[in-house]
Amino acid sequence: MKDRHFCNFADKYEGQIPTTERYKKMSIKSMIVAIGVLAGLPAQAQMHRYDTSFTVSQHHFVDTIPLELDDDQLYVPIRIGEKTYRFNLDTGSSQGMLYYGTRVPVVKELGHVVSYDANGVADTTLVVQLPEMQLGGLTIAGYVAAVKSRKVYRNNFDGIIGFDLFNKGIAGKIDPKRKCLILTDIKGYFDNEPGHTLKYKLARFVPYVLVSPFMRHTDLALFDTGARQLYQMNREHFFDHRYKSKQVNAQVEGEARGNFAIGTNSTEKQDIVYFLNLDRLKWDDFSFARVRAITTQGDSRIGAQLFNYGSVVVNPWKKQLTFSPYNGADSVSVSNRQFGVAFIDKDDQAAIGLIWHKSDAYKNGMRQGDIVLKINDEPIDSYRKFTAYRFADGHTYKFVLRDRRGFDKEVSVTR
Repeated sequence: MKDRHFCNFADKYEGQIPTTERYKKMSIKSMIVAIGVLAGLPAQAQMHRYDTSFTVSQHHFVDTIPLELDDDQLYVPIRIGEKTYRFNLDTGSSQGMLYYGTRVPVVKELGHVVSYDANGVADTTLVVQLPEMQLGGLTIAGYVAAVKSRKVYRNNFDGIIGFDLFNKGIAGKIDPKRKCLILTDIKGYFDNEPGHTLKYKLARFVPYVLVSPFMRHTDLALFDTGARQLYQMNREHFFDHRYKSKQVNAQVEGEARGNFAIGTNSTEKQDIVYFLNLDRLKWDDFSFARVRAITTQGDSRIGAQLFNYGSVVVNPWKKQLTFSPYNGADSVSVSNRQFGVAFIDKDDQAAIGLIWHKSDAYKNGMRQGDIVLKINDEPIDSYRKFTAYRFADGHTYKFVLRDRRGFDKEVSVTR
């Protein structure tokens, strides 16, 4: 689950596979990588390494688990003891994650790791072991999770299940249309599934695929169900594409200076964001037509909006992802609205970090740097309260904002 808050009133990110030295030490959305003792870490602190040593109760199994697609995020029920918890299924996270103050019980602390957030900022992270837990008919023992501060304060889920579930040697079909996650350890079980297949490569234990945003161009993207947007493009990749072909500029709708990615340790620095209107985005030979996207300082990524158009089979033995479109065709029209406005944490207040000049929000009076004071007459006195506010598509909201000069204004915007 991304630690960022998008309130896209025109319409959920983080380090890339390195192509320059700048990115060689970046990890994926606070992904856990043990790289030795961080300077300043207490000598008695134990470092924990990534592994998939948790155990699964069954062998030669096929199990169907309830799956929920809610606000472009995937959730599965996890039962621990007598209680059921809601976990986000996040393929962009290398392993499990909990948040401080969680309701989920913990068996023991295992030590610390050095983690890098969306913006490449390092911090030490506590790692814990969870009790035995039930995922469908499977009992999972010894599952490991990192513990982080919650930057987006929505309490609609309790933790994260990461890609280690598949790295364990369990294949899965993620099928929100049928509201199910099918898991199996039987090799070849999904071999006859129809669809469009891409090989993936693991980097820091999470899957990357090559997609094609422009004709004769490929882009290395993280398959990240913790991200909401169908597609985001790394800004350095965008520059490479633009340098190689004039067709790229024809698919740029605009640009703006700002920041929108909130990692677990930091907020990204201000820089130029490009707003794209792609003729098509290709997954193997399947085309997503008219895809609006933005650039990011972190990874290119394919996010959970992919599941609005089809299911995905994860095959960990062949390292393949097979997308099966719901419409049974070789293309689909996306024609999504462009990204509108993003809010960031500024001194524990919700502030506009990025806004597109052609968005309705901008036309109605929102500006970068505006601080949110009220929404529909409800006081918003902290970033935590803002991120807990539930917006609904198609509804109009009246914002009271304070601009950089200290003047208050009212702006109404439809989400």
